[in-house]
Amino acid sequence: MPSVSKPTERMAAKAGQSRHKLSIVGIGPGSRELRTAAATKAILSADFVVGYKPYLELISDLLLGKQVFSSSMGKEVDRVAAAVDLLEKGSVALVSSGDPNVYGMAGLGLELSRRPSAVEIVPGVTSFTAASCHAGLAFRECVAVISLSDLLTPWPQIEGRLRLAAETQMPVALYNPKSKRRDWQLLCALEICGSRDVLVAKNVGRDAEEIFYTSSQKLIEEESLRERINMTSLVIILGRGTVRGKAAPEAAINLVGIGPGDPKNLTQEALSILQASQKIYGAQRYLQLIGELTSAQKVTHGGPCPERMAARLKEAKQIASAGGKASILTGGDPCIFSSGWRILDQAALPVHISPGVSAFSSVAARAGAPLVNDFALLSSAHDPARLSALAGAGFAVVAYNVKGQEIAPLLQEVDPKRPVVLAQDVAREGENTMILTAEELLAAKPAGFRFTLLVASANSRIFEGRIITRRGYESKYCY
Repeated sequence: MPSVSKPTERMAAKAGQSRHKLSIVGIGPGSRELRTAAATKAILSADFVVGYKPYLELISDLLLGKQVFSSSMGKEVDRVAAAVDLLEKGSVALVSSGDPNVYGMAGLGLELSRRPSAVEIVPGVTSFTAASCHAGLAFRECVAVISLSDLLTPWPQIEGRLRLAAETQMPVALYNPKSKRRDWQLLCALEICGSRDVLVAKNVGRDAEEIFYTSSQKLIEEESLRERINMTSLVIILGRGTVRGKAAPEAAINLVGIGPGDPKNLTQEALSILQASQKIYGAQRYLQLIGELTSAQKVTHGGPCPERMAARLKEAKQIASAGGKASILTGGDPCIFSSGWRILDQAALPVHISPGVSAFSSVAARAGAPLVNDFALLSSAHDPARLSALAGAGFAVVAYNVKGQEIAPLLQEVDPKRPVVLAQDVAREGENTMILTAEELLAAKPAGFRFTLLVASANSRIFEGRIITRRGYESKYCY
């Protein structure tokens, strides 16, 4: 990689004058199959590709003829500086593993670009949802996502968030659980969360993927078990509202996440499964979204949700018994608040679960970088006290299925200056996204239903209509 200077006002001016596009691209956990069509297009259409060397190796098939700039771990600011400088010469794809808003490059990229309104964030499949799908794990009510690395976030803040999540038995997905020089934080987190089942996922979507269930007590007691965990691992502590089913790498019955709406958010795996299926079941709006992508017969069912899902599973089993393949669609990702948990709960035989771009990822991408630090997802808006407590602890918080009249109670105790997003039908026809402060949204008094409400991470601000969140790099670097 050529030597790059730290961002300067000269760089900011150059970026402001350039008409070339900066795309911050989520490439998924690692495998080509979990890469979206949008990510592939963004990389192929860029003149320059910038990224951490191991991540660039994961997309080597897309780099033919590209000018590639790589750097090592710990050089995040240098990578973004290089991307900003290169905008004067052409379009740039700045790659991030998983999703750019999940401990990725979205916040730093927007902050240093100085033109956030001209930056495209391309969401990707997140590692913790991919791990959950591969293990047959679904979240029905809530989940907290916390990084145990105290390099950018002080440990007292991390510990406070762990204790808050533990109070209500929230499931917790732990990123960066353990490194060679940092091993005590995982033990502390396990002790705080108490006796629970645990999913350990290593190298998700990559060679040597390893996924297994254990318990927090076994991890605490058995050092040899903890030795299998490193920085390429995720530790997911199960809790309130989690459902475990039988998952398989391949199966005749497939539960397929199609993303939030636009077919470009489909992964290659999802597309391949749909094209190989004899029948595809799902809500009419989901079947319309996949349109002409497959010649499979498309079937929908009426009635209440439990009856619809039972009918789809029954028919899918009939196809499987005849030697065929069937797919049941979910919006977003199957493991995040979808009705797919009913399939996992009822199916006696293994099901293949294909991850998708989650709705929260798509909303975050539209808004900028609102949740690049720790965040929590809530399936409904029925607990304003919990939302305000989570936001007060520094979490970004995403509440699904919010009605207009529920917004005021939810934001009543939230810092009035905190940036928030209210989104409806993201990546679909008629999309509506509002990016305001909490007090501005309260004053707007929006009416309607089926909103997603996102309260941005602490240390967030609105600039040029996008939310920019500092992840803490200023404590490690000078820029």
